[in-house]
Amino acid sequence: MTQSPSSWQIMRRLARSAGAMERSWSVTDTETERRALFFFDATPDAIELVGGAARRLGLDPRLVDAWTEALPGCDAIGLAARDDLRSVRLYTQYWDAVVDRVRSGNADPALVYAGFKALPDASIRVDPYICLPMAPRALFMPPIREALTGLGADPEAVETAFAPLGADSCIYTRTEGQGRKSWLATVRRADLVQAQVGRMLAPLAHSVPHGAEIAQAAAHRNMVHVAGGQDGTKGRFTTLYFEAEPNDLDGFFTPR
Repeated sequence: MTQSPSSWQIMRRLARSAGAMERSWSVTDTETERRALFFFDATPDAIELVGGAARRLGLDPRLVDAWTEALPGCDAIGLAARDDLRSVRLYTQYWDAVVDRVRSGNADPALVYAGFKALPDASIRVDPYICLPMAPRALFMPPIREALTGLGADPEAVETAFAPLGADSCIYTRTEGQGRKSWLATVRRADLVQAQVGRMLAPLAHSVPHGAEIAQAAAHRNMVHVAGGQDGTKGRFTTLYFEAEPNDLDGFFTPR
């Protein structure tokens, strides 16, 4: 993926314009991948901004075209970039459609997000995130517990931090296919206690690459998602996502 001197200006413009921002750390057996994510309501102006940014960052035109074709019916869009810009991703969200289905009595699994991804090895992939509406705690807590204790978190601290998370406050998805089998739990609706999340993830400062940065984010920013699974490109992974502010990007992007 090509870079240009204007790449950092593009990221700063996205940060200033985004309705919401996140930073994430995806921990594998060999590295910790750092990403920034920018989210917008799916307005014509935002679509033009995000699509244009993806093109200028060198995203494969096939992915931009596929993302454009997926826009009808979505309520939000996003762009994510790895800290060295070797991976750029576009997203669509269909949360309003899922809510309408559930309210009408249909709680069947349904597409809630789609990711259009250029990966660090130069491959491309489209990942559907299938929501399991009102997933019970017995379904989503075991993978969350296993993922976080695998990074060094204390099991009791995990239970305490995620005690508020239930079927009505967790958006739980699964993704399968194209060499990937994973899950993602969106936890921002559960009003997790930031101090408890911070204590839970404090041990990561000494157990994983960039762990001190993760622990710092957990202590000062709200957790948004936790994800994990097996990926054909990076192997086993656990990813932690936190709210971010534009100044969190200072020094975050490091071209290599």
